[in-house]
Amino acid sequence: MKKNPYILFLLMISLNFSCNKEETADMGDFKTKALAIAEAKTDKTMYRSGESVSFSFVIENPTGSALLEISKVRLVVKNLTDKENPLHTIGESAMVEENVTIEAGNALTIDANSFFNISNTIATETACGVFVECTFEDGSRSDDFATFFRVVDDNTLSTYEIDVDDYYGLPIYKLTGGMSAEFGVEKALTSFAKGISHSWYTKNNNGPYPVWASADFLQLSLQKTVDLYNTTLGGDKVKIKTVILGTGVPSVPYIATTMQAAYLPIHFLASVNSVAEVAAILDHANREICDSYATLGYDGSMPEPAVAWIKLLDLPEIYRKFIDDHQVEEVIIWGVEDNVLGETWARKVIGKEPTPEYGAGSIYVQYTGHGSESDLQQLKSRINDFELTEMESETHIPDWESGLSDHQIAQIAASVKQKTGAVPFSVTAFGDMIHIYDVASYLSMAYMKKNEAILGKRTVEAVTLNEYLTSNPQFELSLGRVPLLYWQFIPPQYTVDRIFNGYLANAITRYYPDVTTPTLKQKTFYLNSNYGRNELRSALLGHGVTGEITARQTPYDEWTGNGSSFSEVYAWVITNLIGREAYQQMQSRTLPLTVTELETICSQVGNPSQGLHFTRY
Repeated sequence: MKKNPYILFLLMISLNFSCNKEETADMGDFKTKALAIAEAKTDKTMYRSGESVSFSFVIENPTGSALLEISKVRLVVKNLTDKENPLHTIGESAMVEENVTIEAGNALTIDANSFFNISNTIATETACGVFVECTFEDGSRSDDFATFFRVVDDNTLSTYEIDVDDYYGLPIYKLTGGMSAEFGVEKALTSFAKGISHSWYTKNNNGPYPVWASADFLQLSLQKTVDLYNTTLGGDKVKIKTVILGTGVPSVPYIATTMQAAYLPIHFLASVNSVAEVAAILDHANREICDSYATLGYDGSMPEPAVAWIKLLDLPEIYRKFIDDHQVEEVIIWGVEDNVLGETWARKVIGKEPTPEYGAGSIYVQYTGHGSESDLQQLKSRINDFELTEMESETHIPDWESGLSDHQIAQIAASVKQKTGAVPFSVTAFGDMIHIYDVASYLSMAYMKKNEAILGKRTVEAVTLNEYLTSNPQFELSLGRVPLLYWQFIPPQYTVDRIFNGYLANAITRYYPDVTTPTLKQKTFYLNSNYGRNELRSALLGHGVTGEITARQTPYDEWTGNGSSFSEVYAWVITNLIGREAYQQMQSRTLPLTVTELETICSQVGNPSQGLHFTRY
C-alpha cells in the first residue's frame, strides 16, 4: 500500500526536501507509538448537515513503567475524501481534556459530547477522520487517527440496495451498488421469487454505483442481506435446506439456483478514499461482528473511489442465527483456493499492532498491475493517504475478489460445525480458477436432466455466453440453454475455443449424447455480451456455427425500460410467451440437486492437476 506519514516525514528531512511544519502536522500520524487510542467511536457513523457529533475513546499507556503526562488533548476533524486538498482540517479543533496523567498499564476514557457540528459547507459523502491530538509535558505532540464518520443525505448509498419492481405480475430485482458478491445475492433472491433480474445499475455508463462505507459498513451489509432474504422468503423461519457461503464468483447464481439455496457473501465491497477508512471499518467489525480483514485497491469500471473487500474470517452471529432460524441442513463454502493465480499481487499495511497473515485487522493493498507505474498512479489517485501508509514488501494473497484463504475456509467450516445444526462442505477451485466458472455448465445440465419432465426439455436448445457478470440461470435452464461463463477481457477466440475444443462440447455430450459437436454448431447461440461481442460472433462463425447468433443490444444488462437488455427480453418472454403463472408453477415443481450429486459433478470438472476440490468436514 503506502508509506506511513511519520516515516515519510523523516525520509523527507533526510533527503533535504523543504517541508512546512504546519502542513505535516495537519496530515496526521496513522501510527503513533507514544500512546494507544482504543475503543474509538462516534455516537453515530453517519451524519446529516446541522447535526452534532459526539465521540468517545480511550487513551492507553502501553509503556511498562513510564508515567504518561499529557497537557492537552484535542480532537481534530480532517477531510479524508477531498483529492484537491487531502487530509485538510475541517473547522476548529476541540479541546477535550487538560493535564492528564496516566500510570503505566492504565487507561483513561474520554467522552466528548457534541464536539463537532456538521456545517452545510461539508460536501455530502465526505469521510471525516477524527484525530486525537495530544500535547505532552515536554512539548512534543502526537496526532493519532482514531475513526471516521461520513456526511450523508437521502441519496447516499451506504449499503448495496436491491429493489423489487413488478412487470405484469413478474417480480424484477434491480441491484444498485456492490459487485460480484452482491450480484450473487440478487440472483439467489431472483431464483426464490421466480422472477428476473439485471446485473446492476451503472453510474455514468461505467461500473456500479459506489457504496460509501461508514465505520459500521460490515454490520449494515450483513443485516441488509439477511433482511432481503427474509422479505423475499416471506418470513425469518421459512425452511431453506442449503446455504452457499463464499465469494461472488460467476457460478454462484448457478449453484444457488440448482440447489435452491440462499447465498451469503463472505465479503462485501466498500467504496473509500483512504486506508484510514478501511482500518476504522475493520476496527468496528472486529469489535462488534467477528474477525475480519480487508483487501484494498481499485476497479477500472469505477473511476472515482478506491474499493475494498471487507472479508469475514469467521461465521458472524447474524449468519449463525439465519442458518438456525431457517433450519439449514448444509452449508457449502464456495470460491477459489488461495494458491491460484489471479489478482493476487499485494502489499500488507503495517498497522499500529502486528497481525498474522490474513489475521483480524489485516489490510492488503491490491496491485492489479503488479506495481507498474500505471498501477501506482491509479492507487495514488484514489487513495488519499497512499503515500502516508507504511507497507511490507510484496506478497501474493488469495485472488482479491474470488479467493478464500485456507484459514478462512477452516475457521468458517469449524464454526458452522460447532455453532449450528448444519453440516459444512466446501467446493474450491485449484490450479486454475476457470473451473469455478466451468462448473456452472455442469450444474445446469445436471439440473435440466433431473427436471426434464417438469421443464419439458430433453435436449440442449441453445448455448448462452454470459460475460462477467451477467446471468439469469432459472430462465436459461427453463428454456434448455446451457451457459458458458467467461471473463470478457480474454481474447474472444479463446472463449469460443473453450466451446468446441475445450470442455463444453464434451460436457454437453456427457449429459446429452444426441448433441454431438456438429449438432451443437446448429444450435442457437446467445451472446449476453458487450466487450468483443462482434469478435465473438466472428469466432463462432469461424468454427462453423450455422445456427442463429443473437447478441444483447445494450452495453450492460441493465433494466433500461426500453426493452432491449436481455433481462428485459427474458421478462417479456415469460409474460407473453410462457405465461407468468405457468412459469412460476413450473419452477415450484423442480427438484434441487443434492450434495451427493454436487460431489459427482465436481469430480467431472477439470483433471487431477487442476479442477475442483469437494470437501466434507
